Amino acid sequence: MTFDEPERIIEIIQKYPDFKEMYDEIFWICQNTERVMEMFSKELLEMDRNTVQYMIEEQQAELDQRAKQLNQKEEQLNQKDEQLNQKDDEIAKLKKELAKLKQV
Repeated sequence: MTFDEPERIIEIIQKYPDFKEMYDEIFWICQNTERVMEMFSKELLEMDRNTVQYMIEEQQAELDQRAKQLNQKEEQLNQKDEQLNQKDDEIAKLKKELAKLKQV
């Protein structure tokens, strides 16, 4: 692939006939800069798509983690609310008992 001398290329093609098709394709690509740029453009487009998909997946994972944390905090708040309600009930009960004791 690195030889430029036609004699050497012919020698290789004679020794390895399958090489001719490969060499023709590579030679054509080298002569057709537009096609090379098109190949790079397609690869860059695919890389961009993959990068966008990766970023979406990363953001989704972060959102899922935050939702999980939010649910945990909400559960803790609900437990605290329940404890406060129980305390309120106990205070109300004690106030009633105190009021009864004051009446006696």
